[in-house]
Amino acid sequence: MTQTRLDILPTLHRFMDEGLPPKIPFLPDLIVRHDEGMLITGMEGELVWLDHDLNPTGEVSLPHPMRLRQAVIHDGQLFGTWLDRELLLAYMASIPVGSSSTGPSRAELRTSINTPVTHHPAGNRWSHALDAEPMALAVAEDAVIFVLYRRGLYSITSDAEENWRLPPPTWNYAKKRPRNEETIAVHIADSEILLASRGGRVQRRALDSGLITEEYILPDVDGPVERFFHSGEHQLVSTTDGMVVWYHRQNPVQKLMLSGPVQGASWDEKAKAWRIAGWREEVILSAERCERAATHEIPVHIESVDGGAFILFNDGTWANSAFETHRLPEEEA
Repeated sequence: MTQTRLDILPTLHRFMDEGLPPKIPFLPDLIVRHDEGMLITGMEGELVWLDHDLNPTGEVSLPHPMRLRQAVIHDGQLFGTWLDRELLLAYMASIPVGSSSTGPSRAELRTSINTPVTHHPAGNRWSHALDAEPMALAVAEDAVIFVLYRRGLYSITSDAEENWRLPPPTWNYAKKRPRNEETIAVHIADSEILLASRGGRVQRRALDSGLITEEYILPDVDGPVERFFHSGEHQLVSTTDGMVVWYHRQNPVQKLMLSGPVQGASWDEKAKAWRIAGWREEVILSAERCERAATHEIPVHIESVDGGAFILFNDGTWANSAFETHRLPEEEA
């Protein structure tokens, strides 16, 4: 593998800065693609909906004054979990795509604690208060799969009717380590559920029952796992110290130590590569090479576009990717 590190943002691309999307008017947190564009959420619970050209379709809304822990969009609905550790409050709700409803203030939440009043996210189709911290969430067809810390693994329909529930996932570790058994991600692939643990194990489970069909350990992972990204037959795992490992059908393809934790990653089908938002660096990882470029801010997301990509930074600004798709070698899928 050829690895290139550029210590300043290179000027190899030919995009013009005036073509950048508008600045996000809050600190970006979660970025969720969907059929009609993109959702960006903020650290305080803000939402803004973008179209396919990454332009806002409306004003910023605040359906609930707490951070979204997970967010998935399916069939025109946002399925999300909201968590506030200070107030010890957590919710799960479904909100229509494009909803601009604004809910209660944080002060209203605080004063309603220990009273019969419960404030739910505004504009919801349904909403439930949770009695434990939500750890992971995935949605496909009519199954919403989620994990609650030390409570269980659940499947409900898109209308919040229960399909099944199981005890919390347990993992076959020869040596127990702190937090190893925490579930960090859940993905749905065809008729299977993929669960990943902080300790580097993955379980395959049947979507219709939640029962385990396989458990395996991720090879070449040396530290606690922080993120587990999934796209088709590709997975990208990152550890707390910045190690990333790319798998294809469970087989390691590339392994790389970055300068710090990964903020986000997405699969670029045209480039046949992962675009990774690292710690003050942009990375593109293909089967043949790895290219890295330093950035002036911390990137949180890299969105592939024709010929390249846009980088979203943690201050809400955008920049053009240093790497154009046509500079990458053509590879077989």
